[in-house]
Amino acid sequence: MFTNNDFPSLHLDLFRQPETEQLFAPVRAGHAPRILLLYGSLRERSYSKLLTLEAARLLELIS
Repeated sequence: MFTNNDFPSLHLDLFRQPETEQLFAPVRAGHAPRILLLYGSLRERSYSKLLTLEAARLLELIS
C-alpha cells in the first residue's frame, strides 16, 4: 500500500476498496441495452453510414 510520502497531494484516507455488493446493480434494467452508433459522413453513398446501418441491423437481430 502507498503512504502519504509517496503521494503527498493525495488524501489516501478517501480511497477505499469497493465491497462486492456495490459492484452489482440491485435491479436489472427491463429493456435491451441501448447502443449509440455514429457515422460521420453526410454523403448519400457513405460506406461508414452503410456499415453503421448494418451493425444496427445485427444488434437488433441478437437483442
